[in-house]
Amino acid sequence: MIIWIASYPKSGNTWVRLFLKSYFNLDKDNIINQSFPVGDHFKKYNIDYTNFNEIIKNWDLMQSDLNLSSRTNYLKTHNALCTINNYKFTDKNNTLGVIYLVRDPRDVLISYAHHLGQTHQQVLKGMLDSNNGEQSEFNGKSFVKSLMGRWSDHYNSWKSYKDRNVLIVRYEDLIQNKEEEFLRILNYLNITDGVNVNNNKLIQSIEKTSFDKLSKKEKESGFKEASKHGVFFRKGKVGDWRNNLDVSISKTLEKEFEIEMKELKYI
Repeated sequence: MIIWIASYPKSGNTWVRLFLKSYFNLDKDNIINQSFPVGDHFKKYNIDYTNFNEIIKNWDLMQSDLNLSSRTNYLKTHNALCTINNYKFTDKNNTLGVIYLVRDPRDVLISYAHHLGQTHQQVLKGMLDSNNGEQSEFNGKSFVKSLMGRWSDHYNSWKSYKDRNVLIVRYEDLIQNKEEEFLRILNYLNITDGVNVNNNKLIQSIEKTSFDKLSKKEKESGFKEASKHGVFFRKGKVGDWRNNLDVSISKTLEKEFEIEMKELKYI
């Protein structure tokens, strides 16, 4: 079964996966490092991945294939929990649980703009677009990997999932209360998947995956999720938007996402 580590981009997804990798003491080839859809499936089932409609049609097939193994699959996704042309992104037959990471959209915009090499206005346009997709590359070809939609659409889609219990984790709380929040994640996995909770391993894994250590390691040996526009572990700060975001853009985000931002205590 799959436990999703889901988020809008630049919201702590990679950090949580690296923490879990350290906690489980997994090697680099473990399934926890993979994001969905997995490229091997494109070859195995002869899926024309350059046509997003073909990916949609095969969501269930690809997830069912992963679930042929007896182990739990921890998978990253930036896809909204949506249904397109009667094809559900996932269901209770494939999904065991969800860890959903959410971050202040004002900080998301700044970080994502750096990652994509785009202007703040360009990223703002995407965050307000219900058809906003995540671009990726496989075998030298660019393709649409996920449908993210508006930032608010994304958050609400996973928050409202009724088939399984969803753990919502704010990026800001991870930064400010690491031990408490990562313990909350482990306790969720204990209930959902029988994961043993060990406080010593918890502390060690938090130390091993500190932002400073991850940033240093990336500078020394690179990081496969980094873009050509700059390093992946750039700042990781809370409230960086106050010094770097145009007031008109921050006001637009606050207006468009007022309900969700108040619910999450961002405004």
